[in-house]
Amino acid sequence: MDWQEHYRSRLVTPAEAVAHIKSGDIVAIPIFPPATLLPALWERRHSLRDVTLRLLAPASDPGWLKPGAEEHFNIEFEIYIGDYARFAMDEKRATYLPNLFSLGFKPWDERPDYRGKADVLLVSVSPPNKHGYVHFGAHHWTKRDYVRRTPLVIAEVDPSLVNVFGDVYVHVTELDWIVEYNPPAFTREQFEALLAPLPPERAAGFRELLNDIPVQRLAPLAGVISAVSPQDVRNFFGLGEPPEYAKAIAGYLKDLVPDRATIQIGTGEPGRLMPNLGVFDDKHDLGLHTELGSPGFGRLVEAGVITGKYKSIHPGKAVAAAWTGCDDKDLEIIDSNPKFELYDPSYVLSMRTLSQIDNYVTINNAISIDLIGQVNSESVFGGRMINGNGGQPELALAGSFSRGGRSIILLPSTALGGSVSRIVAQHEHGAMITVPRHWVDYVVTEYGVASLMGKNHRQRAEELIAIAHPDFRAELRKEARRLWWP
Repeated sequence: MDWQEHYRSRLVTPAEAVAHIKSGDIVAIPIFPPATLLPALWERRHSLRDVTLRLLAPASDPGWLKPGAEEHFNIEFEIYIGDYARFAMDEKRATYLPNLFSLGFKPWDERPDYRGKADVLLVSVSPPNKHGYVHFGAHHWTKRDYVRRTPLVIAEVDPSLVNVFGDVYVHVTELDWIVEYNPPAFTREQFEALLAPLPPERAAGFRELLNDIPVQRLAPLAGVISAVSPQDVRNFFGLGEPPEYAKAIAGYLKDLVPDRATIQIGTGEPGRLMPNLGVFDDKHDLGLHTELGSPGFGRLVEAGVITGKYKSIHPGKAVAAAWTGCDDKDLEIIDSNPKFELYDPSYVLSMRTLSQIDNYVTINNAISIDLIGQVNSESVFGGRMINGNGGQPELALAGSFSRGGRSIILLPSTALGGSVSRIVAQHEHGAMITVPRHWVDYVVTEYGVASLMGKNHRQRAEELIAIAHPDFRAELRKEARRLWWP
């Protein structure tokens, strides 16, 4: 049987495809999932019991995140929760799988008695090329790793996926059932239909976007409109005004990134704002080896700032596990451009890979940091989990261990309108430590740079108090004396 025949023989409707899911199955649904398969699975919920849905940063919900679906679906987040689904964790109707990208599949591959393997994968793929190979577009992530390990793969073929390069392909014969999907043209009427369920003030904010952005350019956000704010969308299209604290952080960060360094930026703010704040514009021959994208990465490659000329591995290529996070102009540059390559995160973030990179400057964000340097990037108010670790643990370690490298943590000095310090004497009970103090090198706020590597607890406290908001320094100094001095 040739691949075209296999393709035709496996072509079904969404309802027919999800009919193969059984009660008790673990179903993996990675980030940016298929448009047609999730609603089809929800529609047959009454015939299913105890199906575990393993989700990564969902941005839409057919119904299973809300109360009332527990008899049919168990919710498990891995790697990252994201803004949209936090309420399910808050209400204790979901759980979290504390994975690392580099280790997530280790128990699958090395421990035959491991019971956490997914039974089914729902995934979006490109149309096959002339040799029968498909890829996963700009949002590659763990999808290929799952395809190679999951017994039942149900794929939705989406011709709108960005064409990418790298080690990204699987053959159509690795897909068990195939559904075709052609995204409809995005119109003002469809946009209004998406806004209808939103609060009026929020919907009005989205309508104002149309003064600056043609509705057709908003099509990529159709599936996530309920999970983002109008300001998020403005930032995505490079129209948002960055906060003053981010501009100050950019000024300090600029001095920490040398020419010829290979850089990485983690998800969230203020890190994602740094490329468009000019931090890297005057640098020469930077390299890029990153978990995901940030707005401006494409333009930095196109402008010759990021060349990869001096990279230890993959010279001349900008490498990531996904281009998620890049804006629409970046994605236009990345589309069909061999300067950009994607690889599985189990490779990109493996310590075996990262340990080969010299002069690696890793840049990540934090929610809070205590006076001895423990970084929390996952929880607030103690143990309320709002995100996940993502790739930050591996990358913070890699920057610290890299020959000539640096690990940099960025955070504004305060939260909640300036009423709370993000630099704390001690984390609240239950706070989740994403990066242990041993791996923390530089910390940057709008008030300066703290250098922690090689410093004892007292010295670290002094460094961090110096970059805290002035309103909180006296209290932090008092607490530091109580904790770390006789």
